[in-house]
Amino acid sequence: MNFAERLRAKISYDPATCVFTWRETCGGKVAGSIAGSVDPADGYIRIGFEDSLYLGQRLAWVYMTGEWPSSITDHRNGNRADNSWENLREATWLENSHNRKRPSTNRSGHLGVCWHARSGAWRAQIQAKGCKIHLGTFPTAEEASAAYLAAKRELHPFQPAPRQDIAA
Repeated sequence: MNFAERLRAKISYDPATCVFTWRETCGGKVAGSIAGSVDPADGYIRIGFEDSLYLGQRLAWVYMTGEWPSSITDHRNGNRADNSWENLREATWLENSHNRKRPSTNRSGHLGVCWHARSGAWRAQIQAKGCKIHLGTFPTAEEASAAYLAAKRELHPFQPAPRQDIAA
C-alpha cells in the first residue's frame, strides 16, 4: 500500500468541512474523533500519522489526489486552518508571497503604502521579480493604494486570495 492508501485506510477527510477523523480506535485515538489540532503558534492544522507530523493541507492534497503536492499548498482565503478542498491550490513560493496579508506594523492601513516624511505624502511601491518599483507619491493613502493595486494586477498575474487591499 502506498502512503495515500494507508492514509485513507486510517483517516477520513471531508473535503467540504475540511475535517479529518480517525476511522478506527487505535493507540489512544478513538474512532470518529478529530485527527490533529490547530497549532497556536502559526494557525496551521497538524496531524500525527505513522510517527510523523504533517500539515493538514498537505494530507488533504494527498488524500484527494493520491500524490504529494509538487510545490506549496496555498489557502485561497488565507485561513490556515481551512483545509476544505475548494480552498486549497498549488502555488509557487513567489505566487504565495503575492498572497500575503497586510503586516500588523503597517500604519497606512494598505499594502504597499507608507508615509514619506520628506515629501509629506503617501508613497506607493511594489516589488516584482526582485526589484522594488516606486509608483509615486500621493496626497492620500487611498490614492497610493489605488496605484499599488493597479500595479499589482499588472505585475502579479497569479490571482491572490480576496483579502483587504487585493481587489480583482
